[in-house]
Amino acid sequence: MADEHATRCEYQLEIGLIDDDFSSEPCDRPTWEDHDYCVWHAKVDGKTKETIEEAQEESSVDVDGAYLQGAELAGVDWFAESSIVGADLTGADLRGADFSEADMMLTTLTNVSAINTDFSEANLEGAIFTNADLRRATLQNALLNDAVLTDVHIGGSTDLGDVSAYEHDSVEPKLSNVHRLEAAAWAYRQLEQLYQDNALPRLAQRSYNQEKDARRRLAWQEGDYGEVIKWSASKWVMKYGSSPYRILLVSLIVITASALLYPLTGGIREVGDGSSITYSIDNPQEAPTWWIARVMFKSFYFSVVTFATLGYGDIQPIGILARLLAGVETILGTLLAALLVFVLARIVTW
Repeated sequence: MADEHATRCEYQLEIGLIDDDFSSEPCDRPTWEDHDYCVWHAKVDGKTKETIEEAQEESSVDVDGAYLQGAELAGVDWFAESSIVGADLTGADLRGADFSEADMMLTTLTNVSAINTDFSEANLEGAIFTNADLRRATLQNALLNDAVLTDVHIGGSTDLGDVSAYEHDSVEPKLSNVHRLEAAAWAYRQLEQLYQDNALPRLAQRSYNQEKDARRRLAWQEGDYGEVIKWSASKWVMKYGSSPYRILLVSLIVITASALLYPLTGGIREVGDGSSITYSIDNPQEAPTWWIARVMFKSFYFSVVTFATLGYGDIQPIGILARLLAGVETILGTLLAALLVFVLARIVTW
């Protein structure tokens, strides 16, 4: 029994997590040559593809905690749908390898070359990508909650997916006990920074908007209606601070709506040369067309001046309702002008 024990790897991964779905059974593979562990867990740098192929018997592998620093794994397909939780692939050559649907939670991928590597639908939660080369790599529907993406190199052909996998109702975070929309927002935040670091401003802006939209929907599901109102207003007024055109459209709507309401809420009075003219419409159905057109022209002019807070004083609102409307429009005009400046300044930094 002693000799049998000595010929088995018995490496056991300890990651500090208690998870019923995670197997922490000792490795039962035979030890590798004169090492204490099997070929997967022996702490030897630069393992070659041929060395590993000689030692493994299956086309796919489950090797949690594998030590593959500097390993030559270009083009291998062993890891598809496999489990390599907590593995160390620092400095490994992963070019063209297939990690699709693999469980790579808490895996270290520092300084890896992963050009054209397939990580689609892989669990990369808590994985560490530092100074990794992911040009032309595929991460479609990969789980990225709590992943670290620092100094990662990507290009326009890197496929990170249009939406986070957590957007799907059936997908829940595996590493931390958070709502799937919270995980989606976190992933979008990481992708936004990643796109910015790699000079991809349009994709960075898209991820920014997706993050805010995920937080808005999360607030709705959690019943935090104050946050819902805040995020909804931000979305429709300025697209979460990324669209000056939406602010201009809202401004036009405010100006036009106010212009339509002034004649119906007491009207406006034009003063000049010792005389005054009141522009109001008491009964639109009986008013002549030429009068309605003149009133609307003057009302629109007054609405623009009021919205822009120019205050020429040549036209004044009449009655409490018209004056209240003018006050509200002035406040909205000031706020929207400030938001426009904010958004214009922000988009320059993308």
